[in-house]
Amino acid sequence: MTEELAISLGTSNTSIFMPGNGIVLCEPSVVAYSGDPAARRIKAVGKEAAAMEGRTSDRITVIRPLEDGLISDADACRDMLNAFLLKVVRPGVFGPRIRAIVGIPVGLSMEERRIYDDVLAKVGVTHAIMIENAILAAIGAGMPVHTHKSGLIADIGGGMTEIAVISLGAIVNGCSINVGGDMMDKALRDFIMGKYDLDVGTETIKRIKSRIGSLYSNDKTGLQVSGTDISARSPANFRVKATDVMEALMPYYLRIADAIDSILQVLPPETSADIGGDGIHVTGGASKILGLDKLFFGKLNLPVIVHDDAEYATVLGGGKLLENSVLLGEVLGTRQ
Repeated sequence: MTEELAISLGTSNTSIFMPGNGIVLCEPSVVAYSGDPAARRIKAVGKEAAAMEGRTSDRITVIRPLEDGLISDADACRDMLNAFLLKVVRPGVFGPRIRAIVGIPVGLSMEERRIYDDVLAKVGVTHAIMIENAILAAIGAGMPVHTHKSGLIADIGGGMTEIAVISLGAIVNGCSINVGGDMMDKALRDFIMGKYDLDVGTETIKRIKSRIGSLYSNDKTGLQVSGTDISARSPANFRVKATDVMEALMPYYLRIADAIDSILQVLPPETSADIGGDGIHVTGGASKILGLDKLFFGKLNLPVIVHDDAEYATVLGGGKLLENSVLLGEVLGTRQ
């Protein structure tokens, strides 16, 4: 029996799609080990491992096996992905055969691609179809990537932002920059530390972003948070303002806007006309912040569409390809 899956291995989260069931897993890309490094044992993966960050003893190590959108620890990535697959794939006597569409960053080197091949083979993926994240995200967002009409997508992930102009199922121009949600989380944490002398944890940072994050100047909205007073080294509470989030994160979104503009500047007239009519599509978890569409419109003077399921666009795109063999054939045909 062959199981078909779409897998999105992200710096922040890993998602798995199964035809007929939709997204069956979305968990943090984290694995925790116990014991000495030479003989470490898996303690937890995903949500349970992420909950251990900042709360572990010397005997437990928490690892994020992807960094800046790439696999940085192949062994940990294999352990994590294997544990995730065991949650969603029905075990058999000899184990199921797995055919998977897997999202990969644009422009992988041969060595980086070999790492993906090796990890996937070791977790039982017998047939891996690797497709660039930007193309999968565009399909997940409903863009007509298989037509001659060009479209532009900016996928703001946890470790990087991938920007691509897509036509006839292939990337015709694009770039990636090392700006993503994880870098923004660190910037916000550093900002709060510098302004309030308060250190807060990863989950608190994510809560601040989701509850009061915006790219508007807003001193009236805030959130009471708990952390550690750095000077006194004691627990403390403080009110963080929405404007704090804007000041900390604005430079990163402006860098993304500049990168999009650099792509727009070199496009031929026909391609520019297509994008001018359809606008810029934005996906990825870090695209959900309020005010992003207005900021990009002000900088680029083009319509901006932030999709409702932006954080799941890549894995949903892989799922659509699994369910549409004709479209999959058209996308794969561009690689031959």
